[in-house]
Amino acid sequence: MESNCLGELPLDHCPACGGIWFDKGELEALLGQSQGSVPADFALISPKPSECQCPRCKKTMSRGGLVNPLLLVDKCQDCGGVWLDPRELDLLKKLLGLTGGPSAGQPVARPAPAPALPAAPAPRFRPLPLASIILGSLGLVYQVSTYLGATEQPSFVGFIVLTVICLLLFSYGLVSLLQKVSPGGRR
Repeated sequence: MESNCLGELPLDHCPACGGIWFDKGELEALLGQSQGSVPADFALISPKPSECQCPRCKKTMSRGGLVNPLLLVDKCQDCGGVWLDPRELDLLKKLLGLTGGPSAGQPVARPAPAPALPAAPAPRFRPLPLASIILGSLGLVYQVSTYLGATEQPSFVGFIVLTVICLLLFSYGLVSLLQKVSPGGRR
């Protein structure tokens, strides 16, 4: 985006499509310059979900009338910004009697937007903990079915050793998976 002036107001202008982005309060300030007063509730007329995403916060925007039901614009309900396509900007200028803009304006310096937060790493497939949980569970089911279905008493030491190994496998897998998922777990 490039910054240009419309009236006294610096705006973000897309050189590719010619659209204009108004941050929250900028459009109200522009309307205040031309009309002297702006309604306290600067809401869209008959808003509906838009197909556009907000260039600032990437949320889905709403589309509705601005000042006039025939002037349809996109507005972000989260950050309050407004996007005007080139034809919408021309209509707004005609409705408000404004001159200037990206085609006739001077570039102005604006502070750079805050850097975006780094994306969370995609979860990795963890085969070892998952295999441990499955093997431990199957071993425990086998031990219980063997113990309950035995016609004669199985070896007590062998039964306990195998059960402890299955419990350790299951516990290792479960703890390993939960450490990676929990907010305090290492990544």
